[in-house]
Amino acid sequence: MEYIDINHPQWQQMWDELASYKINEQDPLCVNDNHCWEYMGSTHDHHHFRHALHPKTKKTEYIYIERTGAALRWA
Repeated sequence: MEYIDINHPQWQQMWDELASYKINEQDPLCVNDNHCWEYMGSTHDHHHFRHALHPKTKKTEYIYIERTGAALRWA
């Protein structure tokens, strides 16, 4: 697992994609009761996010976003 920082070229793209998921309704944070989406780290093919108390479901949610170019590595 690696942790990319705000200066990484994929940083804004992964947060934009997170916001685009239907559950998030274009909101990349989805603040609820002092909880919001947290970036947990990245593997060679995915970025991992966790929300401890999502406002839509009222439960913990996880989203895994494919890294740019990940599909090309196995093709």
